[in-house]
Amino acid sequence: MLRLAHLLLFVSVTAAVTLPELNVIKQTTFKYSYSCQPPPLAYRDCALFLTDDSARQNEPELLYNGACGSKDYFEVHFAGSNFGVISDLGNVPLKEVTASKAFNFNNTVGEDNEFFATVPVVSEHTYAALIARDNIRALFVFRIENYQHNGPLTLSYAVKQYGINQSVQEAPGFSWNAPNH
Repeated sequence: MLRLAHLLLFVSVTAAVTLPELNVIKQTTFKYSYSCQPPPLAYRDCALFLTDDSARQNEPELLYNGACGSKDYFEVHFAGSNFGVISDLGNVPLKEVTASKAFNFNNTVGEDNEFFATVPVVSEHTYAALIARDNIRALFVFRIENYQHNGPLTLSYAVKQYGINQSVQEAPGFSWNAPNH
């Protein structure tokens, strides 16, 4: 009976989340990079939230970061067992980036796109980001439209895949630093 109650609670919570539209280009502007904003540090003006739920939980899908005077970069790698990676696809039109091209833009064997935990901000470049969190899996692409170092940055983005998942069973003992034995 308790499992049924948990399942009903999960269904009611996930049903309330409005998922992003797929393949629709939208635009947003950040005021400054996360580490170069006036105190106190907050995600509000330097992070992309793909759903109202991620904003409510203060868990952005993309962070525009960089200390004042240093190079700016993007990151999707956050805390806990969550992880994400980003690939710089270069100066390509956002409209041309499919889910398949996010991983191998030229569709050529051996020319897979390279993914990293962080990537430098480059004007007029397009990026692909992959996120795996405890309950979310997402793929989205974005392009830098206008950029000033440590300052305002406008990007266009499109969500290619977004899913809210429930883990049925998970092996215990995850650690980022655990050695093999």
